[in-house]
Amino acid sequence: MTTSSTVAKDLAVSAPVPASAPTTVEEAEAAWRTAQTLPDPEPTLRALMHPDCVIVHSAVGHIHGVNDWLVYVGNLGRTSQVDTFDVTVQRLGTTAVVSCLQEMRVAFVPGLATFVIQAAVTRVWVQSRSGGWQLAHLQMARRLPPG
Repeated sequence: MTTSSTVAKDLAVSAPVPASAPTTVEEAEAAWRTAQTLPDPEPTLRALMHPDCVIVHSAVGHIHGVNDWLVYVGNLGRTSQVDTFDVTVQRLGTTAVVSCLQEMRVAFVPGLATFVIQAAVTRVWVQSRSGGWQLAHLQMARRLPPG
């Protein structure tokens, strides 16, 4: 277990929010799914993320900040589809926690069949004083497809 002496920042007010930031959690979720399927997802994903966002992902449990995660995504392969199931949203003031099962189709090798990745996912969104929502934390735990 790793501990940190860093004091948590007030994520809801510490970062500038782009003018195009989603005004609802549902819009933020839809924008997030759509951004992953763009030919160049990096600028759109970055705009949706709080600069201090932490991402915990992959089968080995990487923990990345925004820049390192975006490099990882850029090297992953093209994502052609993202579907979510069993979505729950908990609103806690200026914070929203979204939990879901997510299925992504990723072309690790261009021209070959896509690979299906399923994960249990939690996304934590924070709202700025101007009302826009940004991703503050993402946890993805891969799981094997049923059957």
